[in-house]
Amino acid sequence: MEQAERSIGTADGKANIQAVRPESTALNVSERIDALAAELRKAGVSPEQSSHLLASAASAAMHAVMLDAILSEPPAAPSAEEQAAQPMRLAA
Repeated sequence: MEQAERSIGTADGKANIQAVRPESTALNVSERIDALAAELRKAGVSPEQSSHLLASAASAAMHAVMLDAILSEPPAAPSAEEQAAQPMRLAA
């Protein structure tokens, strides 16, 4: 399945998070921050207020990209020690 189409979350479809490539998220949030900057200038928001808002937006964008990168990594296989430490389930 294409990584950009894989969803993560519950099987019933509630509260699923759509996993996308980190590069896609980075481009998307970059475009949105650029659009925010343009709208702030157009609205006459002071440069000081704009810089604070854009800094917050950039920080949130970095967190979003990091989250996508973490979610796109395949889960690590448990080590032999971890597997041995888990109790074995038997059919009833």
